[in-house]
Amino acid sequence: MKNILLLLLLCFTPAARALPAAEDELGPALVDLQASTRPFTLSRGADERYDRGIAQMYRLEFDKAEGEFREIIKLSPEDPAGYFALAALAWWRYSQNFDNQAGLDAVEREFMVNADKAIELSKRLIKEGRDLDQAYFFMGGAYGLEGRWYAVKRSWWSAYTHGRKGRKYLKKCVELNPAVYDAYLGLGIFDYYAATLPGALGLGAKLFVGGDKQRGIEYVKVAREKGRFFKMEARFFLIEIYSMHEGDFKAAYAETAELKAVDPSNMLFRVGEIMTHIQAEDWQGVLAECEAFLGAWQMRQQKGLEQQLAMIYLSAGDALIALKRYEEAAAWLTTGIEKTGFPEKGWVTYCYLRRAQAMDLLGRRLDALADYRRAEARPNFWDSKKYAKAGLKAPPDYKEVYRQMTVD
Repeated sequence: MKNILLLLLLCFTPAARALPAAEDELGPALVDLQASTRPFTLSRGADERYDRGIAQMYRLEFDKAEGEFREIIKLSPEDPAGYFALAALAWWRYSQNFDNQAGLDAVEREFMVNADKAIELSKRLIKEGRDLDQAYFFMGGAYGLEGRWYAVKRSWWSAYTHGRKGRKYLKKCVELNPAVYDAYLGLGIFDYYAATLPGALGLGAKLFVGGDKQRGIEYVKVAREKGRFFKMEARFFLIEIYSMHEGDFKAAYAETAELKAVDPSNMLFRVGEIMTHIQAEDWQGVLAECEAFLGAWQMRQQKGLEQQLAMIYLSAGDALIALKRYEEAAAWLTTGIEKTGFPEKGWVTYCYLRRAQAMDLLGRRLDALADYRRAEARPNFWDSKKYAKAGLKAPPDYKEVYRQMTVD
C-alpha cells in the first residue's frame, strides 16, 4: 500500500540514468536563490484567477476551479498557463477516483490534451523568444505531469522520457530566472526520488537512478517558502517525504499542522494527517483522527470528498485490527461498505477484505469466507484479489494482516 501511495504522490518523474555532473547539478554558481530577478507573474488578470482556482482545486471544487482556469485561457489564449492549470486539475480529478478505473478515459484524454497544448504553446514562445523563463517552466511542468501520469500506470519508459524532458526544461527555467521558485519543486522531487525510487519500487524502477536526497529536500523547501503558485503542492510532498521515506514524523506532523492552518475548514488536509499517523503506525492517532474527521463531516460536509469516506472507515478499521479490537473493526468496516454512496470504489473492496480478515482473527471462518469471495469478485485494487484468494485458501494470522497494512 505504501508503494502505491508513493506513485500517486509522485509529481515530476526522475531521469532514467545518472546524469553527468555538468548536466545533473545546478550548483551555487549557476543558481543564486537570493538573486533579484523578474518575479513569477502571469498575464494581466491571470494571477488572481490562478490563486482562486488553485485554492478551489485543493478544496475539490473542481467545477469552480475549471471556470477560473478557462477564464485565464480566454484572457490569454496563446499563454500556456491556463492549459497547464487544466492539466493539473484533470490530475486532481483523477486522484480522487484512482481506486475506480472505470469511466476515467475521458479524464485521461482531457489531461493529455491540455498538457500537450501547454507544451505546444510553450514551444511557440521559445521560438519567438518571449517570456522564456515561463515558457520553460510550463513546458517542464507539463512534461513532468505527463511523466507522473505514466508512472502511476507503471509505463516506465514513457515516464522516463517525459520526466527527463520535464527536468531538462525546469533546469533551463531556473538558469534563466532563479526567482521562478515554483520550478524548484519539480527539480527537488527529481533529485529526491531519483535517489529513492529504485529500492522502493523494484525492477521496473531500476531505470531511475542517481539523484541527491538532501538537495532534493532543500529544493522542495525553497518552493514551499518562496513559490508563487505551488507552495501547497510542495508541502504535500514534504509530508510524503518525511512520513514515508525519512521516518521523521515530527517534521511530517509540523507540515500537516501548517497545511491545516492555511485553510482550517478544508477536510482534505485532515486526510493528510490520517495518512501520516498510518505511516507512523500510530494506531490510536489514526482512530482519533478518523473519529474527529467524521464528527466534523456530520457538522459540515465538503463536496467532492464524499468519495473518500470509505477510506476513512477503512483506516479506522485497520487501526482497530492493529489494536486487536476485531469486533469494533468489523463494525467500522461494515459502515464503510453500507454507508458509502460509491460502492464501486476500491476502498470498499478493501473494507470487504479487511472485514474478512477481522472475522478470521475472531475465529468466524464462515463469515470470513463470504467476504473473501466478495472481495475476490470485485475489480482488483492494490492486490486485493491476491489477498482474497489467499484468505480463501487459509486464514491469515495477525502478523500477516499487519504486514499487509504496513508494508505493501
